[in-house]
Amino acid sequence: MKLPVSWLSEWVDVSADAPAIADALTRRGFYVEGIETLGAEYPGVVVARVLEVARHPNADRLSLCQVDSGAGAPLSVVCGAPNVRPGMIAALATVGAKLPDGTVIRRSRIRGEESQGMLCSARELALSDAHEGILDLEAFVDGGARPLPAIGAPIQPLMPAPDQVLEIEVPFNRPDGLGIVGLAREVKAALNGAWTAAARARLSAGWSAGGARFPVTLEDDEGCPYYLAQAIERVTIGPSPRWLQDRLALVGQRSINAIVDLTNYLLHELGQPLHAFDLARLEGGEVRVRRAREGERLVTLDGRERALTREVLVIADRARPVALAGIMGGADSEVTESTTALLLECAWFEPRRVRRGAKALGLSTEASKRFERGVDPAIGPRAVARFVELLLALQPGARVAAAGAAGAMPVASPTITLRRARIERLTGLALDSATAAAHLRALEFDVASGAVETLDVRVPSFRRDVALEDDLVEEVARAHGYDAIPEAPLETLGAHATRTRRELVLASARRAMLARGVTEAWTTTLVSEREAHAVAALLGDAPESLVRLANPMSRESEVLRPNPVPGLLRAVAHNLKQGVRGVRLFEVGAGFTWGADESNAPRLPQETPMLAAVATGPLWAHAHDPAHGAEELDFFAAKGLWQAWLEEMRVDTPEWRSYAAPGWKPGASAEVVAATSRIAWAGVLAPPLLRAWDIEVPVQLFVALLEPFLTATETRPAVRLPARFPPVRRDLAFFVPQAVTHRQVERTLVAAAGERLASIELFDVYHGPQSPPGMKSLAYGIAFQHSERTLTEPEVQTIQDRMVAAVAREWSGHLREQR
Repeated sequence: MKLPVSWLSEWVDVSADAPAIADALTRRGFYVEGIETLGAEYPGVVVARVLEVARHPNADRLSLCQVDSGAGAPLSVVCGAPNVRPGMIAALATVGAKLPDGTVIRRSRIRGEESQGMLCSARELALSDAHEGILDLEAFVDGGARPLPAIGAPIQPLMPAPDQVLEIEVPFNRPDGLGIVGLAREVKAALNGAWTAAARARLSAGWSAGGARFPVTLEDDEGCPYYLAQAIERVTIGPSPRWLQDRLALVGQRSINAIVDLTNYLLHELGQPLHAFDLARLEGGEVRVRRAREGERLVTLDGRERALTREVLVIADRARPVALAGIMGGADSEVTESTTALLLECAWFEPRRVRRGAKALGLSTEASKRFERGVDPAIGPRAVARFVELLLALQPGARVAAAGAAGAMPVASPTITLRRARIERLTGLALDSATAAAHLRALEFDVASGAVETLDVRVPSFRRDVALEDDLVEEVARAHGYDAIPEAPLETLGAHATRTRRELVLASARRAMLARGVTEAWTTTLVSEREAHAVAALLGDAPESLVRLANPMSRESEVLRPNPVPGLLRAVAHNLKQGVRGVRLFEVGAGFTWGADESNAPRLPQETPMLAAVATGPLWAHAHDPAHGAEELDFFAAKGLWQAWLEEMRVDTPEWRSYAAPGWKPGASAEVVAATSRIAWAGVLAPPLLRAWDIEVPVQLFVALLEPFLTATETRPAVRLPARFPPVRRDLAFFVPQAVTHRQVERTLVAAAGERLASIELFDVYHGPQSPPGMKSLAYGIAFQHSERTLTEPEVQTIQDRMVAAVAREWSGHLREQR
């Protein structure tokens, strides 16, 4: 939400500057993201009259103009604008003038002709992006509605006054903050200000549907409890006056025409969306509010034809839908240049119905954002009165005609009892009842004294988020200042907390990855459906297992992540865009999927604790050797990182197996198995998947399931003293079939050797001319040791024979020297 200080000052009398207002709002929960200064200075730019326009002798698209700058003899100015004409009043940047973009005007020769200044377009004056022609100052001042300064006078008085605009993040539960009035109310309370006389008149303005009746029918009074309609005749559709265009530009709204601009103006000022229909294009001269019927279609103002469902609430005439209720109007009933009579709509739509309709159509607008959160139901009549007031001021010939109202205004103003003791219990603030009442009255709550040390508080209609006593406590604490809440030590009464098995395992997983030099990241659990489908396939999860939100806020946050990978890839993309080549990130968090429905209990998503890590960039962050500095992290280097993490997590002999699934680079991914259970995946992500995140470099991914660690029996590393007697070492090389893995042979040798085996290490793998067909050689360095004596040669030979026989029996292998 944008809050111009000039607009704010029309509503409240405060002497604070923009930074002070920003600080006050931020302290009260309306975080101000920044302050932007709009408007410019125009030194050396004057009002001028074009006297003559001739074709440039050396260029077809340039004109040679004689311009009266009010400073004596006419100036010669070369101009390329197609709209320049004799008699035109324009802005002339004289020699030495400085434009808003920093350009300094100098005397120059253009295609051989001298130019003594520049006639300026709207873009060169930082008024808009229009640059097709120079700015016609007579049209700029509303066609003569405002007097033009004399020729040669500075143009500064004609330009919008410099203003400061606050960019505010409005909490979702505070829809009243989506209007200038709501934010002005907060500023007034925070800075001890007061409503201006004009503001008090606007807030007390009334409206009634007296006189001729306009027919309004509520066929769905649940979706639309209250609807106001006001017909206005003899209107003229044309451009808005300059003040209105400038005011809308401050909040980022482009001007369309006077009628539409007024509805947008009041949307930002009061927070009440309004819509204007061309009355002549409403068939039957009536309005019906109903659910859309199956098969109905509507072309909306953005030019798109939309198929409607029963989820969508529509405004219809006698024959067809003419608008999406609370979302967007229809093209068939929009106000155009030929409109002479309009129907103004002001309604209160049920927030959930608007939210469902907007989601069903994939359409979000400024109006729907406000209706979805809940518009103040009492502001509607004031908004209609304000619109009529402004329109009649712009077009005195317009006439207010028939009006209609249907339904009952859903104004809920509950009365809540607030106890002083409750304030102190929750916040530690020892405030008396008078102070608490003063804070609430400043926020326009109606406060009356109840019993001893209690207040009876009536909640205003614009604060639909306040429903409980604790909500009032929050309001008092917010108004008094969160920084005034005293620090209080936690009373444990001698008790101490113990960490659960889950907490210990998650902490160990973090420490183990941090010890590898990987940085921890925290990312959002809400992702887009496209992202969720892509990363679910990595681990073999089916699309139907995804957990979708019933009412997502946006298409980027509509699915609970099946694993933490999407957020990490976003972080990688962001780091790469900032020039960080080496990215090492991990996250410990939950993945969400639908579990098997094996009972009659309510179906709930399954939360699976996971660790996910990503790595990309150079293998060595700091390398003095240029050759090492250019070496990129590959699968095997990353595998060493992940293997080190598994060892620190005490995974007993993990087995790495080849793995393939959509999203992984073919031939560069693996699954990790321990005790017959799959516990992790690792590999290189495929380029098509990475391009969805705008990543063009290889990324290594590791995902581990933490559930096996939570359910496993806790083990502690055993400590064994070094043996007093020397080991006996043997080197054994076996020929085994090509398909047999080192891990399979190693397990066989360990099992056959028994307790006398001290260590075993693979030191050579060979396949070549000396190998039998279909065989390969695996060579192991083996040590045998007894804790109480030196092993004899026959004992070692017996163990060795057992090992050789086991390899022959289980894997059809034999010692390399055997033929």
